[in-house]
Amino acid sequence: MSGLRRWVAALALATGVVAGVGSASADEPGIDLRVMTFNIWYGGAQVDAGQVVEAIKAAKADIVGLQEPDGTARAIATALGWPYVDERRHIISRYPLFDPPGDPLYVWVEPVPGRIVAVANVHMPATPYGPEAVRDGQDLAAVLQMETDTRLPAIQPYLEALPKVAADGTPVFLTGDFNSPSHLDWTEAVVKVRPQVKYAVEWPVSKALADGGLHDSYREAHPDPVAQPGFTWTAGYPHPWVKPNETFDRIDLVWSAGNASATASQVVGEAGGPDVDVPITPWPSDHRAVVSTFHVVPGVAPAMVGIDRRIVTQGDDFILRFVIGNREDARISVVPKGGDPAKSAIASMATGDASDRPSIKLGSTFMKAGAYDAVLADADGKELARTPFWVLARDAVPTLAVKKASYKPGQTIELSWHNAPGMKFDWIAVFHAGDPDIYNYIAYIYTGATVEGSGAFDSDALGGKLEPGKYELRLLRDDSYVLLAKAEFTVK
Repeated sequence: MSGLRRWVAALALATGVVAGVGSASADEPGIDLRVMTFNIWYGGAQVDAGQVVEAIKAAKADIVGLQEPDGTARAIATALGWPYVDERRHIISRYPLFDPPGDPLYVWVEPVPGRIVAVANVHMPATPYGPEAVRDGQDLAAVLQMETDTRLPAIQPYLEALPKVAADGTPVFLTGDFNSPSHLDWTEAVVKVRPQVKYAVEWPVSKALADGGLHDSYREAHPDPVAQPGFTWTAGYPHPWVKPNETFDRIDLVWSAGNASATASQVVGEAGGPDVDVPITPWPSDHRAVVSTFHVVPGVAPAMVGIDRRIVTQGDDFILRFVIGNREDARISVVPKGGDPAKSAIASMATGDASDRPSIKLGSTFMKAGAYDAVLADADGKELARTPFWVLARDAVPTLAVKKASYKPGQTIELSWHNAPGMKFDWIAVFHAGDPDIYNYIAYIYTGATVEGSGAFDSDALGGKLEPGKYELRLLRDDSYVLLAKAEFTVK
């Protein structure tokens, strides 16, 4: 529930279907996967960040979609002994991760060599909150309109992308803090036993996901919402303290589509909590987590190339991973961004049949700071897969700049940034110069999880004209208030 909900600009990622993924027959041998969703409450630091790690261990999760990691996803994965982190999508995994081409809203996970599933992770807008509107007397029509205006647009890109991936033969999982209940929970039967549920509601986000062919794993495992509500909001902030007249609901969900069937689903939370199956003391979050077990027939992987981190510090080693299917003639190369492996390779090697080497470790000591691609190509030079990464100087720091030092009221403020962390919710905000109140930002935009890029604050983004005065832009990390860079300007 908690956390900044500056989500709109983050939906600029592409949502197209990725070609080249093969279907797996439903009668092929499957595997079991445990997929977890976990809002860790402002980076897990509110109680004990170590308990976040302990909760994931106790849940025996294989893949975790994190919400509110505040830049801690890699540290959590490292503490778990997991080398696979997607900081753009807040996903960590014990299995290799690969970016599909086009940078869509999901990541490929390779739980079995040459086989993949797709995983997406969301954090829907927190306010205004539907159950509180019901509690406070708003009628059904007003509540549905509020949900349609706030949360339904945020889930729409996933509705457009994920069912197509599942139809193409790759099982799909969607984790998240949806900040909205399930239509499967607010039924007429529940109205009779939960005073806060004053009337039945077909909550638009969950209904749209179900209509799109996705399945709510907790309700698949526990179909009766009266017998097992499965509340995830709230365990307390921290447990056991809650506000008077608080609403309680199930808003943290794990959805699936395609060749994946839920065989179990458990709530992870505080000892003695309602429907808590996996207890942890002390519990570190204001949300309970959910871990669902699926029997999965993974899809056949296309040719893929991945890197263990998008940003490599100059002098550090990095690992390239690749999947080449049945080919024995592929070659993996490192080139400057957009480069042709045949003309500008910095490093290159034949993959062989990849049976004994699905990855290669390289060094960056003699690589210049800048943007690069790892490219997988066949013997004829035809490109099979490409993924970007950056090498930054060891002393590099994030920078932020405005195009001009002075603007007139109503002018668009153009800006650029470099050496940003490239995390999912890195953001840039406008403040009055020197304002110490970190909540007192005037307007904001997201960086789109880019390491370097440009943007602008026009009158729409600013909500009008800036009055004459001194202002500053602040680059902040991953939906938090960790300040990375500043740039000053005046309006006169």
